[in-house]
Amino acid sequence: MRAFHCPLAALLFATTIALPAQSADLPDPAKVHAAQAGLSSYHDVLSDMSCDAPTIAAHRLMCEDDALWQMGLLDSWAWVYAVENATGTETDHSDPPLDDSFIEARDACADKACLVDLLIAHTNDSLGGTSPYEAD
Repeated sequence: MRAFHCPLAALLFATTIALPAQSADLPDPAKVHAAQAGLSSYHDVLSDMSCDAPTIAAHRLMCEDDALWQMGLLDSWAWVYAVENATGTETDHSDPPLDDSFIEARDACADKACLVDLLIAHTNDSLGGTSPYEAD
C-alpha cells in the first residue's frame, strides 16, 4: 500500500472517513403525543404493520425506534380522520381504509430520513393546519 505523499490528500481522505452518517431530525415528541391525544377517538385504529418479525427495512426501522413508531401511529389515525371527514362517513376502525400509494412509498424507504420526511408530509396532508409538523 502506498503512503500519502500529499498532506492535503491525506487530510481529505481522513476527513471523509471520519464524518458520521447524517441522521434524521425527529420532531418534538411532545407535539406528536399532543396530536395523538387530540385524535383519541382513533386510538383503536391499529397500524398496518406488525413488529413480530418485520422483513421490510422500513418496518424494522419503525419497530426499533419509538419516535418513528409514534409518528406512524399518528399518521394512521390522521389518515382515518381525514377519510372520515372527507366522506362524512365513519369507517370501521378494525378494518380502516388504507392509503396504498403512501404505504408503497413508506415501505420503499431504506433509512430514517426518508421515513421522517414521508410521515411528516402524509400527516400534514391528512391533518392540514392541525398537524404538529406544520411549522417543521
